[in-house]
Amino acid sequence: MTPLPDVYGDLLIVRPPVPATVNKAGANYKSEVTHLDYSPRRAYDEWLSILDAIIASGGDAIYQLEAADDPYLDHRSLEVDGDGAIKVAGSREVLGRMDDVLTGRVFAANGPWVTRTDGVLRAVMPNMLEHRRAEASYYRTLLGELAGAAGLSLAITENPHRWEGMADVATVGDRVVLTYAVPGHYDRDTTPKSSRSSRAGVAFAADSAGVPDEARIYAELVYPHFHGDTVHFGARPAQRPPVLVQYPDGLYGDGAAVVARGLGADQIVPIGREDAVEQYAGNSRQVARGVLVPDGVSAEFIASIEALGLATHRVPLFELFGKAGGGPACATLYLPRTLSVPARSPLRYSATRDAVRARRVRIPETLRVDRHFFEGKTRG
Repeated sequence: MTPLPDVYGDLLIVRPPVPATVNKAGANYKSEVTHLDYSPRRAYDEWLSILDAIIASGGDAIYQLEAADDPYLDHRSLEVDGDGAIKVAGSREVLGRMDDVLTGRVFAANGPWVTRTDGVLRAVMPNMLEHRRAEASYYRTLLGELAGAAGLSLAITENPHRWEGMADVATVGDRVVLTYAVPGHYDRDTTPKSSRSSRAGVAFAADSAGVPDEARIYAELVYPHFHGDTVHFGARPAQRPPVLVQYPDGLYGDGAAVVARGLGADQIVPIGREDAVEQYAGNSRQVARGVLVPDGVSAEFIASIEALGLATHRVPLFELFGKAGGGPACATLYLPRTLSVPARSPLRYSATRDAVRARRVRIPETLRVDRHFFEGKTRG
């Protein structure tokens, strides 16, 4: 039995951005820029906008706040010195170190592929770059609570191959597009870049999730499109079969043609270059009957989505995308359609919305980084 019909549930895992937000690792074409000034509160506001748009679309967000953030709350401004110490601005008080801060954790699409079979909640875990591996504990804990609340057992599978999670999985009806990168192909027109999902990694994930071979379409990525969800997303129109909304030039070689043959050309809705590369339109996310879109996309892109019978919800992304390289899809992780969570669960945003929104005043307004912090660090 294939899990593909159940991939797109209306519950999505999210994770709040860290209060000490910095482009620490610089592993994509936006975050590799060494910005010195950040607004953690603005990043948090953008995250709240994504959660509110999920609710407006008919879904809900699942999350937990994290004790690791507490030292950085209730300070108006932070600063990071050249050796990575995080301090209250203008003070010698050291609150923590950047080496210990999970700056990429907000990008929940790099989380596990979660399925439900009989009485078991299953998850195949991503295999991330070293600086993001500690993010896995959040999903283990959260999935354990979700399984317990649903009366299910939890089974975790580790992926031994490089795989950056559900950001490289796009389901379209009974087919799934699995994206990956090959060094030398992915970065053919630029300097060598960080490794991304491998074909072995996406294949292992699909095997673990129970996807039959004949349902799979493999496609290589090309820079700057570091995950499949920067190229395309699966959409479920109101009155027609599922489609792939896609920027074809985000795939290497004949990848776009392979995808078109596999799905059928009539199941492709194209995205233009400006919308895809500059505005991140491929990182839109459908939730129920709504689609969360980056706020800078064109009127033409909006019209193409609304022509599918779907409502659009623009979300601001100056900090999360403009600096860190993430959007609505990057910041969310689908839970399977077959998983239910009690309506008043404290894991639901809808049940805790007032408290989460009130937290924003505790988030620092500004953070400034000493330029020496970035010296000698590989970017890209």
